[in-house]
Amino acid sequence: MYGGTLDQANAALRAYVQEHGDRPWTAEELAELARLRARWTAAARGSGVGIRAVSGPVTGAAVVTAA
Repeated sequence: MYGGTLDQANAALRAYVQEHGDRPWTAEELAELARLRARWTAAARGSGVGIRAVSGPVTGAAVVTAA
């Protein structure tokens, strides 16, 4: 879809959120989510893809949609 690194980062982020399911996040899981989001953001910036802001609170479903 986007190419190389961005597609890989996007797939990893989506898979992690989908695997998590609909349950509370532990501190360790949130740290891993933050790492994956940072990786995706860096890849998106490097590819020139625009990153749009998400309005409202971000929940598991919104993370998948935004990613």
